[in-house]
Amino acid sequence: MRIFLLMKLLDDYRVIQEIERYKWIESERVGWDIGKERATLEWLRAYGKIWLKIHKPEAYKHLLEGETLGCGVVAAAV
Repeated sequence: MRIFLLMKLLDDYRVIQEIERYKWIESERVGWDIGKERATLEWLRAYGKIWLKIHKPEAYKHLLEGETLGCGVVAAAV
């Protein structure tokens, strides 16, 4: 997965809301606050690609083709 490319998703307030929800759920599950950084990275790895596929299908197509979507970042596969 191209995590650096998916970081561009953080510009969308809906993604931020999903990450906050994920942070709360996971923190409750483990019994302590996992923190925003960990929640963000875990959410991007686990759900970023499918979120992009559902909410921005054209961007998802470009992700699969290895394009940078104009963000100026050369993405590395993770």
